[in-house]
Amino acid sequence: MFEETRDTRFAEMRKFPPSLEAWRDPIEKTINKTLKANFDRREANQIIKYMFRTGGKRCRPLLVVLSAEALGGKPEEALEAAAAIEIIHAATLVFDDMIDKDQVRRGAPTIHMAFSNEKALTSGLFLASKGVQLLSNYKNPEVMRMIGTTLVDISKGELLDILGDFNASVSECIAIADLKTASLFGTAAGIGAAIAGVDGRDLVGVQKFGRSSGMAFQIQDDILDFTDGSDEPVLKAPNIVTSHCLHEAPRPSSNIELLNSNRKNSNREVLKILKKAGSLEFARLKAKEYAGNAKESLDKVTGLENRKILDDYADYLWKRTE
Repeated sequence: MFEETRDTRFAEMRKFPPSLEAWRDPIEKTINKTLKANFDRREANQIIKYMFRTGGKRCRPLLVVLSAEALGGKPEEALEAAAAIEIIHAATLVFDDMIDKDQVRRGAPTIHMAFSNEKALTSGLFLASKGVQLLSNYKNPEVMRMIGTTLVDISKGELLDILGDFNASVSECIAIADLKTASLFGTAAGIGAAIAGVDGRDLVGVQKFGRSSGMAFQIQDDILDFTDGSDEPVLKAPNIVTSHCLHEAPRPSSNIELLNSNRKNSNREVLKILKKAGSLEFARLKAKEYAGNAKESLDKVTGLENRKILDDYADYLWKRTE
């Protein structure tokens, strides 16, 4: 019924190093197995299938498996948790698209546009609940504590995003990105570590690695909003790139006037303004900084049997568009 589409961003992104790429297929198979025929009604299964039609890099679930492997655990035991993290992430995208009234995601109609608000909302709730149910199978209180904290973080970040405005400062944008995006990356890393038997300070260090990696990922995503080659208007919500242009670049008052006058204009026009203001370069350096912070978080983590795969992961996230 539905044709598979691919986000044009993926074609532009660097491929994972072989050490990371090996787990993508097992993760994909686990996600598909988990979501296969959850309902007796055909339409319900089609809606769920539609949510995962585009594939993707699976950066979040990959971090679960890599974290378990790096810390001496059995990565195959983390596959179900990895699927759970991606399923929860998919649920947050459904809600985000509804709130932002987005009509297209990855080249195809969003869930609420393809079906209805009611079907999108209940499907998103199903996915979030399914993800938590899968994680409960591990019978690990630390795993449940981490995902509970992250679900609260995401909800707080979404509310702050709704209550904010286009003129948000860089620090405000970073705070929201930390809650909405980085928190789930931190929990992904932490859950993989917990499955490997890690606790205490080492668990905190791995979570910090994931959280900083998530910030690097989000900033690169913000950059891609303007550099992915599309000609759609993108000035719908503030991010670190536009906030720098409005508040920290030279001649901010002039930049405010230019951006506001181009809110409904093409991506190309906005890109010229952001390049001239140095905002894209600022964001790239900030992403690199967060990736460096991520790797530094591992310095005091004992028991790392394969640190390189985590270092490679952090480097990939901030270099993925180069």
